[in-house]
Amino acid sequence: MRRRLPASGFDAERLACCFGLEAETGETWHKLLSHVPKNLDPSAPTGSSLYHDSPDHRRRMTEPSQAEPNPPAIVVMAYDRPSSLDRLLRSLDRAEIEGTVDLVISVDGGGANNRAVTALAEGFRWDHGIKEVAHHDHLGLVGHFHRCGDLSERFGSIVLLEDDLIVGPTFHRWAAAAVAAVAADDRVAGVCLAAPWFDGYRHLPFSPILDGSAGWYLQVPWFHGMAWTADQWGHYRRWLSAETPDRRSAIVIHAAFDRLDQDEWFPDAVRYLVANERFYLLPREARATNTGAAGQHFDHDSDFFQVPVQLAAGPAEHIVPLDDAFAVYDDHLEPLPDVAKRLCPDLADLDLTVDLLAVRDPATITTDWVLTTRPVTGAARTWGLHMRPPMANLAADTPGSGIALAKRAALRTGRLADAATAAKLGAYAANGRPPGIRSAIRGAVGRSVGAWFDG
Repeated sequence: MRRRLPASGFDAERLACCFGLEAETGETWHKLLSHVPKNLDPSAPTGSSLYHDSPDHRRRMTEPSQAEPNPPAIVVMAYDRPSSLDRLLRSLDRAEIEGTVDLVISVDGGGANNRAVTALAEGFRWDHGIKEVAHHDHLGLVGHFHRCGDLSERFGSIVLLEDDLIVGPTFHRWAAAAVAAVAADDRVAGVCLAAPWFDGYRHLPFSPILDGSAGWYLQVPWFHGMAWTADQWGHYRRWLSAETPDRRSAIVIHAAFDRLDQDEWFPDAVRYLVANERFYLLPREARATNTGAAGQHFDHDSDFFQVPVQLAAGPAEHIVPLDDAFAVYDDHLEPLPDVAKRLCPDLADLDLTVDLLAVRDPATITTDWVLTTRPVTGAARTWGLHMRPPMANLAADTPGSGIALAKRAALRTGRLADAATAAKLGAYAANGRPPGIRSAIRGAVGRSVGAWFDG
């Protein structure tokens, strides 16, 4: 199924596009090869199932992992998107790689542009370690993702890059430091190279709590670049094998996930995090960005997923451990109740659900108390909705009525209540200054004229 990027609405298609699920249109490989990477080796063999390119060809990548941890190997997941792969490889060529780091370019077969993808993969020169090009019969998105992730057992740890990404020069430095920082905490399922600038449900700007850390924790595997140790990945794979589809589907996550296509690994990965109370570590400064290329799931390109990428190396990353962090979010992008209680000790003894984005199904709320931006009848306490992010208003005890603490039974639901909440959060996202009628009209006309010129 091909998904169009919707302009409005709140459904599974919006969730799919918000979480950036895969893409690219076809093109002839002759056109693609006219702008191959500058370091492509024209003498490289083609058609081979295994190709090595390194200053030291004597060491083979099939050696078992050593006792001492090595820097994460890099695994590129490529399928039928030669222009996207070309762009990613160019950014890899510019990256700052410390030490010996091996590279695997895993090519899933069956696409119309497989020959072009293969030529790019085999021709790319990698001077930081041994390079391997792995060819597969068509595995599909889920099978290919799992096959690439399984390489973590072989290497000890990996960084996985889908071919629609562009990496920043410091991506590997972040991945190595972050993996090392959290590897001993079995509540951390992996590391991401980027973080969403928006919430994945209302598509409003999102920013996590600032807590002095270079990263923050989330129960969503933001897959614009991911890294794992063998232990982290192995725990996920064992869980996936042990849980039946019926048992997995019984795990409560946002209903929009259940309406995604069957060729997605994403929903089960979220269920795994929720069921096992695990989190990914995301950076506050992105080390990769998603180009939003058109393809299997989107029928046109989109810049919606682009984020600023860190272009320079700074001081060593300070990563706050999970137990000490304030920026810890669940699969609905809500702070954990424990975070709310630490920031506002008056809540410490309450059985509490945090519902500040108001995207939970009210029927799934089972706690006595709710911290919410929805309309309520008879709030026990209120705060303003002015500071950013919303939880900062509790920490500062901001006066106002934008956030309410109320009994679960006091929640007001239905179309009118939902519309009021959406309007409140929209105004908050616009810093209290939504566009006026004239600006809105000018924007709409401008977009229409631009679309006409673009054909």
